[in-house]
Amino acid sequence: MSKTGAELLMESMISAGVKHIFTLSGNQILSLYDASIGREVDLIHTRHEAAAVHMADGWGRLTEQPGVALLTAGPGHCNAISALYVALMAESPMVLLSGHCPHAQIGSGAFQEMDQVAAAKPVTKAAWLVEDPDHLDQDIADALSLACDGCPGPVHLSLPTDVLDAPVSPRCLQGTDKTDKDDTSIGVVPTSDVDDILHQLTAAKCPLILAGPAMGRSFRWTEVKRLSEATGIPALPMESPRGINDPWMHQATNCLSKADLVLLVGKKLDFSLRFGQPPFFSEGCRFIQIDADASQLRPGKPGLLTIQAEPTRIVRQLTAAAQVLERLPREGGHDSWRAEVVAAQKVTPSEWEGLRGSAGQPIHPLRVCEALQPFLDGGAVFVSDGGEFGQWVQTGLEAQHRLINGPSGSIGSSIPMGLAAKLAHPQLPVFVCLGDGTFGYHAMEFDTALRYNLPIVAIVGNDARWNAEHQLQIQNYGEARTVGCELLPSRYDKMIEALGGHGEFVQHPDDLTPAVERALALRLPACINIAIESVSAPTFRLSGSFNEPMKVD
Repeated sequence: MSKTGAELLMESMISAGVKHIFTLSGNQILSLYDASIGREVDLIHTRHEAAAVHMADGWGRLTEQPGVALLTAGPGHCNAISALYVALMAESPMVLLSGHCPHAQIGSGAFQEMDQVAAAKPVTKAAWLVEDPDHLDQDIADALSLACDGCPGPVHLSLPTDVLDAPVSPRCLQGTDKTDKDDTSIGVVPTSDVDDILHQLTAAKCPLILAGPAMGRSFRWTEVKRLSEATGIPALPMESPRGINDPWMHQATNCLSKADLVLLVGKKLDFSLRFGQPPFFSEGCRFIQIDADASQLRPGKPGLLTIQAEPTRIVRQLTAAAQVLERLPREGGHDSWRAEVVAAQKVTPSEWEGLRGSAGQPIHPLRVCEALQPFLDGGAVFVSDGGEFGQWVQTGLEAQHRLINGPSGSIGSSIPMGLAAKLAHPQLPVFVCLGDGTFGYHAMEFDTALRYNLPIVAIVGNDARWNAEHQLQIQNYGEARTVGCELLPSRYDKMIEALGGHGEFVQHPDDLTPAVERALALRLPACINIAIESVSAPTFRLSGSFNEPMKVD
């Protein structure tokens, strides 16, 4: 009996190591559902298409293996677009497979027909329409590889139903490379260029290494830290939409203006760095930008040297070169400068100690952090959404396993990302921290958590408002002109109880730790709904204005 395109595609994904497919069913992908039966792959069926993409994104970031989302055509595909943008900005390796109207009916007004590739291209590394069932194995191999190569990111394939249903020829031909894909497999940088960069770094008085989203996690961040140790140059990850005002950086944000040379490894010179302009960086600060994607480089900008290269490779080359020169004295040395940046990153305001131990009601976000930190010290996974409460916990908590909303500035991804985290680390507790407004985006994914036995613990900071927008309105228009920010102090814990999970409502800080302990002991998806004080997110920038009307959650 001949094999169909759907069967070939499913077999190819499993052979490539895909273990979970995050999905929501629909007409155009039912052949793939059928092809999954009896095979060693789990379909994790979500309640919204965006949640499936957020789960694939979270899986990709935590494991550095491409997550796979499978959605239906038309409206289902469109529901994924905003989540794809989140993954693109976070440089997350993932593949979106979307069903598509039959290839033979394109242009005839077929059911849910649209140009899905055109819709996906702005928010993916590459997107294309599959046209030949014999090449489906090569198409998926190309997509999975491209998602991880160079700068990681999402890749999209649209899958016409007639291509999936068609029989594969006995001699299944190997596909050819797609012409609309960029080859980001950039080779080794010449030794002369490496030596020149290293010379500039060692000659600088206060050099700094800033790592982009992908370079700030997993094995890539390990390589950056090795370079930092080999050269004595401080390194900071940049994964927050608040960029140089990322509260996690604490007082280290004020060290940026002292830097005279900044090495950007996989980091764009974009809004998050205020485009390298004063007063956030000094007038004479120079930049060296290394990126695999030529479109992200800005050659010709004064004070900027751009190099197209795979950042991890050049970081390894720089480390090796620095280790060879380790016995030679550095020009001026950077140990004291590095110590200054490291110490500044740990500094917090003196009043925080009191807030962490406060018995006040509503509960201050830092008091929530104080209750959660011991569990993170024990190895728990920390997932954080955006918004004001999200910024408080991002700055107030430290964790070995950390997953935040990312440079897109989006909110709403944390619950599905938490489910992916539990799949990636089933033996560890997973805490998902989010605000009450954010909770409304994907609260029904608790149904998914229950169906697949994924006992995450959601920590909801409930101040009954969209506080990020509320604070921006106060900054820009005054407190008397705030509008459209109020919410109800809803009992989200009761909603999770109704679904079959565990819920608790906490109003007194002394009840925080017992509530968390009960939630973990029950091993059920849980929601701890906490009445928090409505305060603006922390800021550590001592100079310059950040009162721009910009949504950066």
